[in-house]
Amino acid sequence: FEASLAAQAGARFHPATAGPVEMRRVVMGGAPANEESIHRRIPVPEEKQTYFEYALQLDPGTDFLTASLAEQQARDLTYRPGQLRASARLWYVPPSAIVGRKEAQAWRGIGQLDAGHFQPRGVDRLYVLGPRADVPRQAAKEIMLATGAERVGRFIGAAAAREAARTPAPSGVRLGSALRKADARVLGEVRENLTGLRPTDKELPSVPAAVRPLPVLGAYDVVVIGGGTAGAAAAIGAGRRGASVLVVEYQEGLGGVGTLGLIGKPYHGRNVGFAKEVPFPSDGGTIEDKMEWYRREIRKTGGQIWFGALGAGALVDTRHVKGAVVATPQGRGVVLGKVVIDATGNADLAVAAGAEWMSDADASDLAMQGAGLPVRPPRASYVNTDYLLVDEADLVDVWRALVGARMTMKEESFDSGPFIQTRERRRVVGDHILSYLDQIAGRTYPDSIVYSASDYDSHGYPSDDFFALLPHDQKSRAANHPAPGGAAYTPYRCLLPRGLEGILVAGLGISMHRDASALVRMQRDIANQGYAAGVAAAMAAAEGVPPRRIDVRALQKHLVEIGNLPEEVLGHKDSFPLPEQEIRKAIEWLGYATNPDEAGPALAIVLSHREQALPLLRRAWETGPQRTKLAYAKVLGFLGVREVVPQLVEALDAIKEWDARILQGKMAEYAHLPTPIDSLILALGRTRDPRALPALLRKLETLDQSVTLSHHRALAIALESIGDPRAAEPLARLLSKPGMQGHAMTAVEPLYNEDMEKRRRLAPLREIALARALYRCGDYHGLGKKILETYQRDLRGLFARHATAVLAQK
Repeated sequence: FEASLAAQAGARFHPATAGPVEMRRVVMGGAPANEESIHRRIPVPEEKQTYFEYALQLDPGTDFLTASLAEQQARDLTYRPGQLRASARLWYVPPSAIVGRKEAQAWRGIGQLDAGHFQPRGVDRLYVLGPRADVPRQAAKEIMLATGAERVGRFIGAAAAREAARTPAPSGVRLGSALRKADARVLGEVRENLTGLRPTDKELPSVPAAVRPLPVLGAYDVVVIGGGTAGAAAAIGAGRRGASVLVVEYQEGLGGVGTLGLIGKPYHGRNVGFAKEVPFPSDGGTIEDKMEWYRREIRKTGGQIWFGALGAGALVDTRHVKGAVVATPQGRGVVLGKVVIDATGNADLAVAAGAEWMSDADASDLAMQGAGLPVRPPRASYVNTDYLLVDEADLVDVWRALVGARMTMKEESFDSGPFIQTRERRRVVGDHILSYLDQIAGRTYPDSIVYSASDYDSHGYPSDDFFALLPHDQKSRAANHPAPGGAAYTPYRCLLPRGLEGILVAGLGISMHRDASALVRMQRDIANQGYAAGVAAAMAAAEGVPPRRIDVRALQKHLVEIGNLPEEVLGHKDSFPLPEQEIRKAIEWLGYATNPDEAGPALAIVLSHREQALPLLRRAWETGPQRTKLAYAKVLGFLGVREVVPQLVEALDAIKEWDARILQGKMAEYAHLPTPIDSLILALGRTRDPRALPALLRKLETLDQSVTLSHHRALAIALESIGDPRAAEPLARLLSKPGMQGHAMTAVEPLYNEDMEKRRRLAPLREIALARALYRCGDYHGLGKKILETYQRDLRGLFARHATAVLAQK
């Protein structure tokens, strides 16, 4: 639409007619707004709704900033409560066009197309497909309509193909600079993630680039990249403190998973403070109402919003982030900010700036909460799905998810959601890493900024040893979320990427272990977290200090005043490490606990104080009552104590049948907690004692595709921990049983939601775990390596990254 590539290639444009032009915006549902601007009403009887098409006189200008302002003005003029859908962007005929090889006066109509109208004069091998072609403006309107656009697209596609066939491959390609170096000020270094479309891409061909200054698109106190649940709240928080704010959001609206992601009602989370202001569609409104609330609250404070723009990198001076690189429809530029808030949910800007980060698919294991892509019926505000595994740092994975999910949507579906419902993403390493053990043990901090609450709503199997050591009773085996939940604090340090200044991370990208996210990610709590980040950024900008040096106590007092935090935080210190007496009590309690709720806090205390707990656990195992010995032996096994191996082997051999799976959330068919049998297996593996091998191999022989995933994973992890080559052949035999191989996804395919048997998650997770164990036990006729190499080509980022990391170790 903007012909930005042509402009960057040096194409010339005819002068634009200054001033307002007619812009169209369509709104579905709600009472009509601004009656005099309604161009037409389109009734939709089957939906019992009416589309309102508005014709507005607005100035698009010649730059992205002016066009963005026109977009906001159009939304101001056309929004009405209760609307169900609205245009993602304005429709208008741009007032200027390229100078083409054929001028507009030579246009003979859409029935007699000439490619010269679409080729910029003086620029080879480039076509401008759209209304910026050198055609009369009335004709530009015609080729913007569906039938005209399709006809022109087919014609230009064929012309481009003919030219490509007779054109030699380019050589000596380099990226020049449109600006002279003398025209630019050196404000810092532009840093972007340029390794490729996938994190696994290595040493791709590259094009040399000249020093290329970027235009400065604006300067603000606070720049927020990402306008989702955390980002929109951050912008409001900063704006209410008097900061000048810019929000950059790629999607058509604000609110992220809670709006365009179709999770329109809260599950858990604390409905206090700022979060209590945020309207939810489940309270009587619509998704559009919630998006509009965010937008108006930001605009009310004077904040600016750029839709359809993408945070692409960071401007960094040594280790200080000075701004963000933003890709707009008119090209890349830099937005300067006294403080930048990375609210991408994936820590994209922080990682580009050089922050350390945590992965869910490193060489040690692979784990990720489930995701989905919802359909979007006109009246729906809550369509919660979980049938995918998507790594949002892998654009090939995102592409195959968007395409594959649409392949199975019914033809009568109104639309698909544009936002993948991911529950877990890449996270930075901050000044503090929040752990699930901290949360369950009730740890307090001197710098808490969020008090969140939920049951343990994790849509996937967990990673920490804690979960394998939980005892279970009949009630917990039948529960939807059997692992312990509760309320927990998040310290401000989790928002500060280690080693970087001038930047805060908000949302799911904060510094936390993956198992901690379930108690952090509820929408209301993320909104309060984002608000706190925005206030902190505004404080830093006003005081002229980095975010790390603000008065955190002053921030906490404000959050207490508005209800985000309980007053008790003002007296908190770090409650860890706990005194020995507390650890003794926890160990004693742990010996008699019979279910997750009873064992949770005690187990979290023990595992978060391993060094202090180890001698106390040994003594309890040696001298305690018989009924407690096995519980203590398992914990000691996880801590690497080999003396407990005979007792654990005896207990494992006494079990003749596998126990039933324990689901951690019924939406995710692969989300299995380790069972009590898995606990014995994993404890033996953690000792790394070869004496455990015969018992483990006896259990391995009983596995096949009918046995639940957690048992396969437990044995794979235990055997690779011991690493004995004697396990290789039995593992290969297991992988050769029917249904155990061939589950990699190396091509785009339909992705199914409702039919769990077609979800393509459980079997590949089992296969790659066993192949990894086989490979690490020395392999057998190269089978483990062969399977891992196949998964390197998997379109799902989780599998490709994990396979690549494992193979890189040898």
